[in-house]
Amino acid sequence: MNTDEYAAGFAEEPGYLDHAAFGPVQTAVLEEQRVLGTIQEHMRFGAMETLDEQDARVRTVAARLVGRRDDQVVSQTATTPGLVHTAFGLTGGVLVSADDYPSMPLALASAASSTGGRVQPVVIESGAGWTTPTLIAERLTDDVTAVAVSLVDWRTGYLVDLAGIREVIGDRLLIVDAIQGFGVVDAPYEVADVVATGGQKWLHAGWGTGFVAFSDRALNRLRPALSGPAGTAGWPDEVPSVRPGAAGFRSTRIDPVAQARLAVSLERLASVGVRAVQERVSDRVERVFDIADEFGLVVESSRDPRERAGIVVLRPPQGRLTALSAAMHNHGVTVTTRSGTARVSPFASTTDETLDMFRDACLSYATMP
Repeated sequence: MNTDEYAAGFAEEPGYLDHAAFGPVQTAVLEEQRVLGTIQEHMRFGAMETLDEQDARVRTVAARLVGRRDDQVVSQTATTPGLVHTAFGLTGGVLVSADDYPSMPLALASAASSTGGRVQPVVIESGAGWTTPTLIAERLTDDVTAVAVSLVDWRTGYLVDLAGIREVIGDRLLIVDAIQGFGVVDAPYEVADVVATGGQKWLHAGWGTGFVAFSDRALNRLRPALSGPAGTAGWPDEVPSVRPGAAGFRSTRIDPVAQARLAVSLERLASVGVRAVQERVSDRVERVFDIADEFGLVVESSRDPRERAGIVVLRPPQGRLTALSAAMHNHGVTVTTRSGTARVSPFASTTDETLDMFRDACLSYATMP
């Protein structure tokens, strides 16, 4: 599959530039949902086997994309449950930024209060800056056994240097919340010990989808603490025991329709190649930069391709965000506005028409009194 064929599988309305908030569900994903829904509706002989196959299907293609074995991958309903499972399995100090999306900091705080101090968040204070290898190296202590980072910062769009971070943290576990970059960043996931992501953003698979991938080092060091029936074996004839490998990090069965949706998305991504998608998104990001520069909008996110993914953060002058939001609304352009900024996130499917609408909105904004 080439990039044009991949992009043709998306059908969002012109003007949509908010893929980092929610990725409009792919046409093939919706078709797979319809097929699996029909199977569930009729439950003909053999239907359960088809439903059961979806778990292995997700794990096989996810493992290929992150450089792991399929027994090192477990389905989850979203990024957050995977991070919670990870947090409760840790021991020792865990370095995390207070400015990260709340999923990991909250999971660590909950684990710390529930494990009698076995888990100890070591927090990089808010406002310390981008999570660079240098910043992390400055905050490491002998008590830190793991480092948790966001692959892409949800507010600034900064893409972390996973290889650089691995180099400075040594043998410590590296935990990655990948939701804001998975699908548009050809990252070296093999250097991470835990990669958690969901399918509702750049994968365009809808809510209720996700997975976590573990290295053998992580599986040897983490202790599954939230395993449910789906993550254990032996019952009902014996006392349940936690399943080996990543399977132990499951609390309940995952909806097979959701797994099928995610599988289709991952299969299409693997077919076209993440690097090809990243290059297409990068081209769209450059065009957003050009339009922002044309109308004097300050770009707060990094312009360096090594430090960015699909998020462009624009900061209008103080008091002008309302005018910018109104211009976007009036021209049918969807972006996220918060904390004085507008977050623009194009995708491989973003058309010239959408970028023209964005430019018209910026022109209207620039001419408002």
